Amino acid sequence: MLSNRQIEILSLLKETDVPITAEWIAKELNVSDRTVRSDIKFIQPECHRLGISIESFRGKGYQIHIFDQELFSKEFSQLIREMNKEAGQNFSEQKDRVVFILKRLLLEKESIKLEGFEEELYVSKSTMQNDLKVVKGILQKYNLKLVNRPHYGTQVEGDEYMKRRCLSNYIFNRKEVLVDFERLPLIDHVLYKKIKETIIQKVNEYKIEISDIALENLAIHIVIACKRIEEGFIIEHVSEDLLDDHPFEKIVAIEIIKEIEKYTALHFERSEIDYIIVHLLGTKLLHKESLTEFSEFDEVGHIVQCMLQRLKNEWNWDFEKDNEFIQALTLHIRPAMNRLRYKMNIRNPLLNEIKVRYPSAFEGAVVACKCMEEYLSIEPGEDEIAYIALHIGVALERLKSNSKQIKRVIVVCASGVGSAKLLYYRLKHLFPNELEIVASINYYKLAEYNLSSIDLIISTIPIKEELGVPVQVVNTFLEEADIQHIKGYLSPAHKKGCSIYLDSKRIFLQQDMKDKESVISFLCDELTKQGYVTEGYEQLVLEREEMAPTSFGNLVAIPHPVTPVTEKTFWTICTLKQPIPWNENQMVQFICLLNIESAPKGDLDSMYEKLIEVVENKSIVQKIVKSQSVDEVIKLFQES
Repeated sequence: MLSNRQIEILSLLKETDVPITAEWIAKELNVSDRTVRSDIKFIQPECHRLGISIESFRGKGYQIHIFDQELFSKEFSQLIREMNKEAGQNFSEQKDRVVFILKRLLLEKESIKLEGFEEELYVSKSTMQNDLKVVKGILQKYNLKLVNRPHYGTQVEGDEYMKRRCLSNYIFNRKEVLVDFERLPLIDHVLYKKIKETIIQKVNEYKIEISDIALENLAIHIVIACKRIEEGFIIEHVSEDLLDDHPFEKIVAIEIIKEIEKYTALHFERSEIDYIIVHLLGTKLLHKESLTEFSEFDEVGHIVQCMLQRLKNEWNWDFEKDNEFIQALTLHIRPAMNRLRYKMNIRNPLLNEIKVRYPSAFEGAVVACKCMEEYLSIEPGEDEIAYIALHIGVALERLKSNSKQIKRVIVVCASGVGSAKLLYYRLKHLFPNELEIVASINYYKLAEYNLSSIDLIISTIPIKEELGVPVQVVNTFLEEADIQHIKGYLSPAHKKGCSIYLDSKRIFLQQDMKDKESVISFLCDELTKQGYVTEGYEQLVLEREEMAPTSFGNLVAIPHPVTPVTEKTFWTICTLKQPIPWNENQMVQFICLLNIESAPKGDLDSMYEKLIEVVENKSIVQKIVKSQSVDEVIKLFQES
């Protein structure tokens, strides 16, 4: 049986197609190199039954070879399920112990003697004290506190509404769209199924549109409510006039509760009905046939107008005529503001993918969400920001397709009709929305061809004549280098690569720093000394960091100011002697401070694409982190 950490090691190995060192894996998991080597030694006898082998390359590290993909997929999925099932039972990791302690403290009716945890968890008194510090920190976020009564034990004291929020966010925390019962042993499966069926019935009856995630979350919250009511814990107060201010949600909530009361024989007080209304307000609960119309005079309209203005002023994105975007944003913001008002956290299962795959849309969303933060004086979390980023991403794609001009191309091929057709169809397949191939001709006919409407000539032979049209010489079979050159023509930023963003004066290697604040302060000071930024720049970077952490795995962080203020877009690179914790358990050793010009005019997507291409590559990041030479780092960026 593999341990959770050994399964995590397998996950890291399967995500890369190049060798990675024990040192690198150790940094990612925050353990020693020796522990990683011991774990891999333990995994080796299990490899054959998993359909894999783990090879060791001297000086390069370990690499996984999958010789039976079907077997590995099946067995690895089973390992993940077992790991999730055992989460909370295997107490070697602090996070599992903390969840276990929280669960017991929040769900037990009587006081608990903390000494009993030491025996249950097989930990020392000092380890227990450290775990309790983390537990207290989590409870503090919800205005809850641990109260110790001599001879009786310890209890969590505070508002019942906050206890349920804490339960939901830490005990039932999940990123999947659908509930995995093996991971949520506290849920009464039969009751959950009945509640979900009741919600679906009422949703259909009242012609309501609700997402799968919202449906699952609402069902879980009602299950928690049933468990707490059964044990005698009632929410005292949620908000004034909820029943009167939200008549539609009131009807739906009461109908749902009636069915649940029949099934469970429990009685829901008015405050408990308010609790359900709050969760209905946090979903996109709307009639299919009568979507709420956009109005610039209500509070949501005010927020949308603010967002449109900020995106235009700070990112040069003009969405003011994009009615589809405005309506989607309006429908999303209405429940989002209710979630923020009632301190309800939403989980976005696509968060990490959105941050990595749509970085410019995510940064635009950070700026846009400042409108909600200023209006409500409440910070939206990165899960909320990521949902706004999805809407911005869709709008950006529309903007690109509307403004994109297809290049008219002729293909010159000297080796016959067959190879000309092959090249023609390869280009059509690779660049369907960028190139219109007007004709495919022989070289000798080029002189008599009217080139006045042609943007580019793609030729398999060199053309020496000056034709007044750019010529791209390619191999008949269109090799990777040829494809990159064509992309370079279509996107000048792509062609320039990384060199336009790098400068040896802005690369700092093997620095000795203890935390992210020190790193940010150091880099901003250096940029101030060199005259690239003015005083106050550090505060803008820290402000952005507070809204959502800029680390995203692979030991990389990309901090940047909340508002673009520099004269041009450039990167400032920093590597550390040792990795530091950047966000909870995420370790970082390679930092790229991203500085974006105010009112950017260039293609930021191409810049982000190039940067992500580098920092997602484990092999390149390993080399950059180890490098002692600025020139070598620049070369690694340019070669990627």
